[in-house]
Amino acid sequence: MTGDTGELHLRQLPDQLRALDPPVDPRVLELVDAEHARWRGLHDRLVALIVQLIDVATDATGGEHAVNDVITRLIGETTVGIDDLVGSGVSVDPAEIAALLRAHGSVGTVSSVGPTTTFRHACGSGGHYWRDNPDVAMVADGEVPGVPGDHPRYCARCIRSIASHAGDAWTVTPPDAAEDLCTWQVTVSQ
Repeated sequence: MTGDTGELHLRQLPDQLRALDPPVDPRVLELVDAEHARWRGLHDRLVALIVQLIDVATDATGGEHAVNDVITRLIGETTVGIDDLVGSGVSVDPAEIAALLRAHGSVGTVSSVGPTTTFRHACGSGGHYWRDNPDVAMVADGEVPGVPGDHPRYCARCIRSIASHAGDAWTVTPPDAAEDLCTWQVTVSQ
């Protein structure tokens, strides 16, 4: 999904439309709100299914590194790669990352200094699930390389996916608690 993705921001479409001057027709806003709510419900259901898939597969696999093994297979065997969404390697595009976060319902701030763009956001996927389900299964320290212990398995999947995709060009610092912000940094090559 490449092309013009717009500005670097994390405002959801209904809020973007409400901010337009002249105002958008209220009927259009009503339609957008309804579709956005449907998408949000579908997305939340998909995240819940992924969480359950990781848990079931981990339980079935067993062993000390079961979560890592399951995540490794999910990353390696998916048919839609991250580079189809945001560019690849050091060519990751911050505007495409912003669009990806918006599509997942994330809200927060974006700042850029030199080649580095920082997204501080309330995650709209795994973080949203964690906030709604505080008893979600967590990884242990050292269980998944590069992922701190006491973080949800879904977060581990996200962190590992991003690290395997872009290395140091795109990093994730997960929140310490469900209500905290997740921080993503994207550094473009110069």
